[in-house]
Amino acid sequence: LCRLERGLSAGQYQGTLFADQPVMFITPTSNPPRTKLRELVLLCGGQITRIQRQAGIFIGPSQGKRKATIKYLSETWIL
Repeated sequence: LCRLERGLSAGQYQGTLFADQPVMFITPTSNPPRTKLRELVLLCGGQITRIQRQAGIFIGPSQGKRKATIKYLSETWIL
């Protein structure tokens, strides 16, 4: 939907679906690939970080101890 809207817009398109969400970290082992998920999140107004501790949302498989201040979600949440 975001790609369709971008194609139909006259100027530079910026979606707002993820605009009000915290900064997201997408794991390198995510499926679909991190590059594709990153593109979608940015297209829909979201923010991405490559540093886990800066994120408020962690997308993809996680190992180890989980922090209570971070939301851990699967890739399907973005899709």
